[in-house]
Amino acid sequence: MLNYLDTASLKVEEISKLIFSSNETEDLKNFIIDCISDNNDKETIKSKASMNYQKLIKEIDDNSSIQIITKSKNNDAIIELIDELIFDLRELKNIKKIESLENELINNLDESSYSELVKLKSQLNRE
Repeated sequence: MLNYLDTASLKVEEISKLIFSSNETEDLKNFIIDCISDNNDKETIKSKASMNYQKLIKEIDDNSSIQIITKSKNNDAIIELIDELIFDLRELKNIKKIESLENELINNLDESSYSELVKLKSQLNRE
């Protein structure tokens, strides 16, 4: 998001609905979204983010291949990539919920957990 603020700003609503497993990553996402919503310019957002999340940003840059993937892509291709990432993250969240519900059902078979599991699996199959 930080390296593609213009593109990310077009997807703020969808990105804001994503929930990251790490509190620090979730905080960074919310910080960037708040800055975009407050109409801060790119340099201000990057500067503030670097001050508050320097270690996390470095870790993401070091371990992410997204910059290599997007290097020769235009804005439309990057938006399409973001859409795919959002879809994949939502699907991963549903898979984790399914696994959790399956484990819950193993330990405690109840109708509401089973119904939720069936609902999630049918959603996943439709997507």
